[in-house]
Amino acid sequence: MALPPEILEKILINCDGKTLLTARNVCKLWGDLVDYLSKKTPLWRWCCHEEIPKKELTQYLIHYNKEEPNIWFYIYKNWMTWQNIHDIRFETVLSPAEIPRITCIDVFEEYIAVGSEDGRVRIYDQYWKPLVITRHQAEKVSKVTFFYSDSILKIVTAFSKAIIIDDLFGDGYNHLILEDVVSHSIYKNYICYQKHGGRLTIEKLTNSNGRLLEETWFTRVYSPKNITCINMWNGVCTILISNDVRKVNYVSKNILPASEYHEKCLLNFSSIPNSLTSQQTHHILRDDIIIVLYRAENLVDKEYMEVIMLEGGSKYVKKLFNTTEVLEATITCICLYGNTLVLGVDTGIVYFYHVPSWKHFTIKEYAKRVIIGKHPITNIVVRETKNHRKFYITSSFNIHEVIGFSTYF
Repeated sequence: MALPPEILEKILINCDGKTLLTARNVCKLWGDLVDYLSKKTPLWRWCCHEEIPKKELTQYLIHYNKEEPNIWFYIYKNWMTWQNIHDIRFETVLSPAEIPRITCIDVFEEYIAVGSEDGRVRIYDQYWKPLVITRHQAEKVSKVTFFYSDSILKIVTAFSKAIIIDDLFGDGYNHLILEDVVSHSIYKNYICYQKHGGRLTIEKLTNSNGRLLEETWFTRVYSPKNITCINMWNGVCTILISNDVRKVNYVSKNILPASEYHEKCLLNFSSIPNSLTSQQTHHILRDDIIIVLYRAENLVDKEYMEVIMLEGGSKYVKKLFNTTEVLEATITCICLYGNTLVLGVDTGIVYFYHVPSWKHFTIKEYAKRVIIGKHPITNIVVRETKNHRKFYITSSFNIHEVIGFSTYF
């Protein structure tokens, strides 16, 4: 005997998200009941906050249109789908855009920005229709980044010694050049940039009172120490100074210019062969994961990857992997999106990992291996929609869209 809809509602309202997704596919009655509950209560929002780790959920929310009425349902469905990458169906599409010597890429909502060695930045819509071409300097574009400032979409273009901030479709009046910049990082409407000489500054990007930047915090790092890597993420700026990790909560109400770091941690990097100390590349992922690649100048020696998991205060855990032995290549690009780690290598292959826990992560257990081409992978960025995740993967010559579709739910 079938249960009355009222009883089914009381049962479903107490189910977890995975059960609700399964229930939607039982029959039309069950599907209608789950959808009715979704409209009647913030059902999927509860599931997202209860089941998705906070750091992952923060990243997913950036990629969704806040006006989407079913945003929480789509976030949860995609998150649950990507718990098992083996069940994802991948399609690879070559971009129709012909861009010489690609150096960087960024995507935001329906826009794609591509930088090249000739100094040009080309803006496209999601269907690769050309919208804007800019060229501020006749030199290599090292990085392009979209961001919103007071509801105006802007773009930051980085060169070897400067960054330039523009309105995406502006008239040229809101145009700012920051000279002598070595590196920078952006999160939402905040930017942290390092200048030659060791000065590090965090500023808020704004359009109020005719100004584009409002200084929030600064410090100076003196020789012989040097700033190795910086990363802005969710209100925290993580700074690696040689082997010293320092954090600044730049949205705190108590922060003042030149105020002290709110957290410090001294790292002890792994002992590796001396031949591999000549080249080190550091990546800060979010505010709790640091990846260091050790590589020799000659291509005969092996490459090692060290994963450092920051646990707060002075505590951390680390792992060391021989990447050449497992991947038979060297890593050229790293992307972390939610619970998915993507590694691009110099042989044109991309490896997808599901990482529910970094303490149990091993480089041997990749879930998918996608062959893109024969050239080194240089950039990986992600656009998520309600139906799939799309990874824009570039070499110097091509851009491929690797699209992951769910086979369930």
